[in-house]
Amino acid sequence: MTDFRTFQSAHRGPARPGAPVVDPAGWMPETLARDDAWIYRLSAADIADVRDGIAAARKRGLAIVDLNPGDFPLRRFADIIADVRNELRDGRGIVMLRGLPVADLGIESAAMAYFGIGTHLGAALRQNAKGHVLGHVKDLGGDYNDPKTRGYLTRAEMRFHCDHSDYVGLLCLHQSKSGGESRIASSVTVYNRILEQRPDLVRELCNDWYWTKHGQVSSADETPWFRAPIFMFERGVFSARGLGAYVLKSQGLPGVPPFTAAQKDAIRIYEETVQASAVDIGFEPGDIQLLNNHVMLHTRRAFEDWPEPHRKRHLLRLWLTDPDARILPAFMREGMLGEGVALDDVTASAPLDADAA
Repeated sequence: MTDFRTFQSAHRGPARPGAPVVDPAGWMPETLARDDAWIYRLSAADIADVRDGIAAARKRGLAIVDLNPGDFPLRRFADIIADVRNELRDGRGIVMLRGLPVADLGIESAAMAYFGIGTHLGAALRQNAKGHVLGHVKDLGGDYNDPKTRGYLTRAEMRFHCDHSDYVGLLCLHQSKSGGESRIASSVTVYNRILEQRPDLVRELCNDWYWTKHGQVSSADETPWFRAPIFMFERGVFSARGLGAYVLKSQGLPGVPPFTAAQKDAIRIYEETVQASAVDIGFEPGDIQLLNNHVMLHTRRAFEDWPEPHRKRHLLRLWLTDPDARILPAFMREGMLGEGVALDDVTASAPLDADAA
């Protein structure tokens, strides 16, 4: 029987700029594609523990947004989730939990189960200007090329990226009619492959880049962008951000200079390397994909949706912050990584559909 727990025997070497990174999250796409050890299938006992957690939360009359680990006991399944957290932090950086019975549970109980499991991995962050801690990945007819439009509200193929949290979770409620596969790549592998080809561009990717805030600012005098590198090193630990829509859509914002020739070169090599390092993953209803944003990149294929509203592709998303997560530069723990999209006078909420608030 396969086991997702690589963290028990994994080795991470001291990382420094300009040298290859040795890290258990540096897997090869062909290895992940042929090995399903990173998938954990929920047992009947696990599901019973989750149902008991739902019952405990309901008995106390708690709203989803107010749940914490003590409100959602998982009994024996809590040990599995503790190992999932260890694997995200010190192993491959990806775990798929498969088999949550979302159709039997219904949307409210499924959302409560998902959020409750998430509380055992970290604290939920607000993901948008509406304060949603339970996000909805669903096509609402948005234009992916609009600098103020978040890609998860469209059906377009997205650029590889990582979210503003330690971990990101996606629970599949409904699949699309066709397409929409999840795509993932190891940032460690991307770094090592670029280093082998173009060490000069690795240096460029370790410099600061401009990133759009997608219009999610608290006041008119707040800059609509922030600055951060793509590849980072802190106390011998590697981490990375995704050179995707957040960077490309910053062009044209007030105060953002045009890309230099070296940056354009770096973008081209980076995108080619990510594509060559990626693997596609199909989503089934009840799948929970969990990723460590600091070592993993993700996106999805374009998709064709069902015409019926109740059948449309629908994923629930969590952004989770973990105080014991990967060592990062201090500035990375500030702002969105620590608070999510924390706007003045916007309270946290957990709507049960994308257009419910």
